[in-house]
Amino acid sequence: MMALVTVSAIFLRWLPAHGLPILLLFAVSAGAAAAIYFTQRRRYGASSRGIARENVDADITAVLWTACAGVSLGGLGIGVVLAG
Repeated sequence: MMALVTVSAIFLRWLPAHGLPILLLFAVSAGAAAAIYFTQRRRYGASSRGIARENVDADITAVLWTACAGVSLGGLGIGVVLAG
């Protein structure tokens, strides 16, 4: 989450150089960071219960969404830099 917030700030710094398309990158990274923040409590509770039972299950959905956000940011970033 903190990495996505940092990346969001970097995207805002790129705004004067690359123009308004950077706002799309900012929205994707800030949205992903917000989604992680608001679902963290549920994941933390599930992990702590799993540790107590000595049976921790992987949160495949969270991993998939994080991977999709990373791939989307990468593709959009390359597109914005090449277009500008």
